[in-house]
Amino acid sequence: MIIKRFTAKDIRKATMVLCLTVATTAVSGCAILSKPQASPRVPAPVTEDGMTLDWGSEVKTEALSLIRSSHRYCYLDIYELSDRDVLDALAAAKRRRVDVRVVLDATESHSQSVGVPTLEKDGVPTLSLHIAQGISHLKMLVADGRVLIGGMNFGSGSWLNNDASVYLTRANPSFVSLFRWDWTRADGIPSAPPAYEPPLLDDRWNEEKVVQSIQSASRSISMEAFDLSDDAVVNALDGAVRRGVVVKLLLDPGQTYSREPARELADDGATVRYYTPYQGEWMHAKILDIDGGRIFIIGSANFSHQAYTYNHEADILLRNVPRFDAALQDNLVVQMSRGTTSPGPSSYSNY
Repeated sequence: MIIKRFTAKDIRKATMVLCLTVATTAVSGCAILSKPQASPRVPAPVTEDGMTLDWGSEVKTEALSLIRSSHRYCYLDIYELSDRDVLDALAAAKRRRVDVRVVLDATESHSQSVGVPTLEKDGVPTLSLHIAQGISHLKMLVADGRVLIGGMNFGSGSWLNNDASVYLTRANPSFVSLFRWDWTRADGIPSAPPAYEPPLLDDRWNEEKVVQSIQSASRSISMEAFDLSDDAVVNALDGAVRRGVVVKLLLDPGQTYSREPARELADDGATVRYYTPYQGEWMHAKILDIDGGRIFIIGSANFSHQAYTYNHEADILLRNVPRFDAALQDNLVVQMSRGTTSPGPSSYSNY
């Protein structure tokens, strides 16, 4: 009988093989030992009517530019904040006497363990907002009349996600009003919600606006959805499919609540694909595109009961933005061709 003595090199090689096998079917696990994948492929920024649709790391570039160029005020209202470059830029703005203030969700672990202590150390006024039965899920940066708003968090690992935000160079006062409302509430002072002007959506009516937009579709509906589980939205999509509208859906593979609605929509004729990660990132976008950019909704709210009922969210509804539609279609062509019809065994969840 011959007994083989395994060396440390043999063990490392066997571990690598095992992790590579696991990495093909799971988002987490032994990814640190896996061979690096290609970087996520996202569209280039596109500009239309004073607005820019940014994807991936371009959102970080836009955020840093906005913070660094601010002179009067810089307000950040966001769910997750832990990126060191963003934190440093906020501190630098405070040192040059810009009115810098930050509202963070009270429950998000990275914001509380990294964002809050770093900002407080640098003297940046920071408050945490508690939302009963939900979270403060906004991703909004407002500075000197300009706004960056969408689905992208400002966490250290957020920029790899398939996600996008919109930069508006001519923002109306509603965005500042929204921030001030959150600041007041986070400071423990009861306050009624302000009235909002378009394109900012009142998060009390997000579900209704999404459903109405889907019901108005005559040709096409394209969606990128981290979580697609709200009954009213799913029913509206099913109605659109049944009346002959072309419906395309790109979903995150890990959100288990989306799976049954997605299967039913696919059975009825919608094109459904699950995102295939490059490096373990998420398909985190929340985008609804109706009739080639006739209506384009993007923001923080997932298409879920939780988002519409309990969370504090911020979306914008844009009209007649064909260049934004073209960028989204470019992303869908790539990611749906890479995607799968089945989500696979991975199972994680997030708001």
